[in-house]
Amino acid sequence: MNKEEKIYKVESAVKIFTYSAGLLSFVILFGKISYPFYLVAFIFFLAGIYLEYKKIHIKRAFINISAILLVILKFYDVSLETVLHRSLEVLLFLLSLKFLEEKRFRDYMQIYLISVLILAGSTLISFDIIFLVYLVLYILILNISIILLTYSSQDREINLSEKVLVKIFLKTSLIPLLAIPFTAFFFIILPRTDFPIFGFLNKEAKAKTGFSENVRLGEVSEIQEDNSVIFRAKTKKLKDELLYWRGITFNFFDGKTWISIKSKKIKNEVILKGFPVVQIIYLEPYGDRYLFGLDKPYSIDYQYSFTKPSQLANFTFNLPNPIFSRIRYKVISILTEVIPEENIHKELYLQIPQNISSKMQNLALSLKGKDDEETAIKILKFLKYGNYRYSLKDLPISADPLEDFLFKYKYGNCEYFATSMAILLRLNGIPARLVAGYKGGTYNEIGGYYLVRESDAHVWVEAFIKDKGWVRYDPTPSLGAPLKEKNTFSKLKLIFETINYYYINFVLNYDFKKQVALLKGI
Repeated sequence: MNKEEKIYKVESAVKIFTYSAGLLSFVILFGKISYPFYLVAFIFFLAGIYLEYKKIHIKRAFINISAILLVILKFYDVSLETVLHRSLEVLLFLLSLKFLEEKRFRDYMQIYLISVLILAGSTLISFDIIFLVYLVLYILILNISIILLTYSSQDREINLSEKVLVKIFLKTSLIPLLAIPFTAFFFIILPRTDFPIFGFLNKEAKAKTGFSENVRLGEVSEIQEDNSVIFRAKTKKLKDELLYWRGITFNFFDGKTWISIKSKKIKNEVILKGFPVVQIIYLEPYGDRYLFGLDKPYSIDYQYSFTKPSQLANFTFNLPNPIFSRIRYKVISILTEVIPEENIHKELYLQIPQNISSKMQNLALSLKGKDDEETAIKILKFLKYGNYRYSLKDLPISADPLEDFLFKYKYGNCEYFATSMAILLRLNGIPARLVAGYKGGTYNEIGGYYLVRESDAHVWVEAFIKDKGWVRYDPTPSLGAPLKEKNTFSKLKLIFETINYYYINFVLNYDFKKQVALLKGI
């Protein structure tokens, strides 16, 4: 005797798939919009599930008035920098409101449309490989939902057997599979542009992290607490002590903040002596103009439309406009600790803040050696191996943070150590400057690249030593094991990151040059 086949009400199946689409929208936007707004919308969504179970619905007039008031409130003072986040917040809230009312065919279709808009809008914030997972889930859910909704719209009491439902699901799943060859074909042949058409919509999110044109004492720790990726560097594996990623230099200090002034474009070529290393950098959008490369970046091959990076005399490179979309460029670096220069603007690099205390001057004098190089080494050892420790918490932020660091608290992060060394060098008549960038990174053996995160942000010192030039010194004590441990990859993370890297390399960075190369190879 055959087992009795299960029968399901089609309208119930439609509701299950529709709420699944709604839940997926919340998963996609988690961490991408303001948490209070997200939480309120999610509570409304859960309330919608409960009310649906109890067969209670909020009046449509109340929903419509709430939606209108929300749109007016959110877009009252909107700007180009905030329009994307405001739009996603409004869409998520409208979605949650739709689940509170009684749903007809039109309402279900509106829910599906809002869900698709949320998926599309989220790609302007983050376009990693997880997007493909969300896209596949959406296609499967929406396909089966719309087919079942068509049945339900004809007869709300219609029932289907489990066997029929499975057959419908399998057959509708074939639709996106059949579209894959056509999608791949158009992806390959359609004209590409390097211009980020919608990049301006996400300036608010992409300018929150990373180095800027100044560094304030205590500010780098905020960057170091961010574990997001800043760039990936395709190159061979190197010794850890060589992993200094140069970005920007600072030469003027007012007692709290470093800035860069009187930077000149390179005129006379400086010949560096060292080990050449080629890197392909995939730089994430971070809202500023500076390009990074292993210390010292000698040349950068990057052309975005008619834009080329400017090379400065201090071996840093920058673009004319902030970076709001992921870019790729090639760097040739000469790995060396020395920039052999002879003539520099000494007055600029000997500047010290006003009202330097006698305490600081006496400390500098006590560390003076027989020559400039010995003085630099004594200051380095005093800070790096003395009674000072590295910390990201409770940093000295006061009217005189540098003096508080040296004589009171005796702990801080890299910019405190680097600033202390630079000022102690200058007080001894040795020109010095700060260099900001990143140190270290996690090497991916499978992909053959370094993954560098914001938490790897670092600041070090260059001192001008007679008969040598600019010499790199890093006075910051080595990080302890607990701080490094948080960046250690599990096997699962490593595999996912590798897949994401190839996705970025072959899909997101598929441009006109690759199209031409592909056509030539056919």
